[in-house]
Amino acid sequence: MIAAIKENISNFTFTRKRTGSGKYFFRLSKGGLVLATSRKFSTELMLKKGIDQILKYVPDAETLDFSENESIFADAEADSVPEEN
Repeated sequence: MIAAIKENISNFTFTRKRTGSGKYFFRLSKGGLVLATSRKFSTELMLKKGIDQILKYVPDAETLDFSENESIFADAEADSVPEEN
């Protein structure tokens, strides 16, 4: 699914929403199925910038897959663990 989004982001729908408290957010969907919900934005301009950033960067973004429960940062974690005496 992630590959499909990255390769065809322009084919997905960004639905703009507003909370009862006045915050803005969007939902990413395809064929009526909501795939993602954004964070909340304080203004419509920030919402638009958020959507623009997704459209600009998602096609080339790196994907970190944590679904296998493997530590992607194992080397960094090993370096930061204090040794016991």
